[in-house]
Amino acid sequence: MEIWSSIIEYDKQLLLYLHSQGNPFWDSFWLFITTPINWIPLFILIFYLGFRKFKLKKALLISLFTAISAALALGVVNLIKNSVERLRPINDLSINKAIPVLIEHTDFSFVSGHSTVSFTIAFISFWLLKKYYKWMWLVFLFPILFAYSRIYLAAHFPIDITVGMLLGYLIAKVFYVLIIKVVFRRDF
Repeated sequence: MEIWSSIIEYDKQLLLYLHSQGNPFWDSFWLFITTPINWIPLFILIFYLGFRKFKLKKALLISLFTAISAALALGVVNLIKNSVERLRPINDLSINKAIPVLIEHTDFSFVSGHSTVSFTIAFISFWLLKKYYKWMWLVFLFPILFAYSRIYLAAHFPIDITVGMLLGYLIAKVFYVLIIKVVFRRDF
């Protein structure tokens, strides 16, 4: 348990350090970035890119699988959050006096839903479209910015984000294989 306590303490100190690098000038930017609805144009662009390469029926099926993967990711995240019950930085009495509160949350912190879902979508999109678009790696700017906004706003600790990224990768891998088998009818 001492190792776990050390990891948690390091996680808190890392959050405080990263958070101290912020500036009130950027607050509205990070509040905009953290709002999922503001990313809809990116999702439309990804759909359009898929539509150009795979045509409407396959693009719609891929979108359906991606939406199901995002819903499953949220379900898994909520299961983990309600099992672990780690307080968010803004609600953690040991550090919340050292950080400004820009958003309010009453649920738990570990694991980050923003990180998990955004990395799930990004990995699926990247794997499906990378051979058609050289610059497809840019899709990872979305989850990186999205996830960092959660640290900046003290909604999550760095470990919440990192584990969310890994969980998103695993869920994306499962759904990528399903998409290949079902939509493209190929063995993986």
